[in-house]
Amino acid sequence: MFVVPWDVRLPGGVNQVVLNLFRQMRAAKELRPLLVVGGWSPLRPVENVIDGRPITFMALRPPWLEDGSILAPIKWLALAPLQLFTVMRLVRRQRVAAFNFHYPSLAAFPVALLRWLSLYRGALILSFHGSDLRPARHSDRIGRLLWRFVLRRTTAVVATSLAFAQDAAAFVGDVRCPVIAIHNGLDVEHFMAERDSEASLPEGLRGRDFIVCVANWEHVKGVDVLLRAFATLSRARPGIALALLGHSGSASDLLRALARELGVADATWFCESVPHEQVGAFLERARVLCLPSRSESFGVALLEAGAYGLPVVASRVGGIPEIVTEGETGLLVPPEDPAALSDALERVLSDPERARRLGDNLRRRVVADFSWTRAYQDYRALLRTPTDEGGQ
Repeated sequence: MFVVPWDVRLPGGVNQVVLNLFRQMRAAKELRPLLVVGGWSPLRPVENVIDGRPITFMALRPPWLEDGSILAPIKWLALAPLQLFTVMRLVRRQRVAAFNFHYPSLAAFPVALLRWLSLYRGALILSFHGSDLRPARHSDRIGRLLWRFVLRRTTAVVATSLAFAQDAAAFVGDVRCPVIAIHNGLDVEHFMAERDSEASLPEGLRGRDFIVCVANWEHVKGVDVLLRAFATLSRARPGIALALLGHSGSASDLLRALARELGVADATWFCESVPHEQVGAFLERARVLCLPSRSESFGVALLEAGAYGLPVVASRVGGIPEIVTEGETGLLVPPEDPAALSDALERVLSDPERARRLGDNLRRRVVADFSWTRAYQDYRALLRTPTDEGGQ
């Protein structure tokens, strides 16, 4: 059971991870993957098949909310028997070997409670992707106690990089719960086959050199740093453009205002909620991909750039150096440094041969070291099937 808190059809990196693990598990034919959308409001679960994938929409409610509202635990206690019965019914009918929560929250508490009661004997895996760890780490006293209960009944906590695994280990603390780093992957052939071959660029970008950034418009992604670097770069390269592919976030309006303030609004395209299968149209035609994050647990956009042999310039933070080797598969710069970022972008743009070499090296590294087959095998090692457990 892959559990996400939102509709898995929505664009976003977490959903891409889940859908690729789902596809790889189905291809391996060892286990039958199922999807659960846990943010469902009605009490009665709804089962459907969407795009050939069985999906169950069900209410997995946390017993405590970040705002500390006393109504949440009261409501949870009132509905707990029905919620636990619903989960148990699903476990027995589907013979669930594992619940794998992606972007986890205390919505995993009912499964942990069933494990504690020995009513569910399969695995409980919590996969953190980055920003989802922050609210868990900053929980209030009651929230921390509930998280400790969940972690004590968790088979493993999965982080997307070795660097991020250190943050996850600090969150787990003295609880005896394994923290495992499993890199996300990219199957290049599948990724290329899924692209929309008829997708086109915005009219103003056609036939024009441009830098592309695939990142949500939030402070942590450092898009403001890129805009400042781009303002410097565009003075030396008046024809260069910038395409920002992302989703409206907390810094969205500020970024648009900053582009106007810096005088680069006319050369900057804010491309909101571009479907994943159309991202390739930008990667195929861009001169360089830039990921200027202040913090980054992994960086799937770097792998996707590698699929197209596109050179990358990125911040030296988090899991990015586990993908990009300085001067070999891309260029790394300090975060929060527009001057260094502008200089690195200029070095790539001014040397086509170097850009080609960096892109080719990155593509070879992605193919050799990052795949969903490898990621699935790492996840599979954490699972205990119903057969291994003697059945449900």
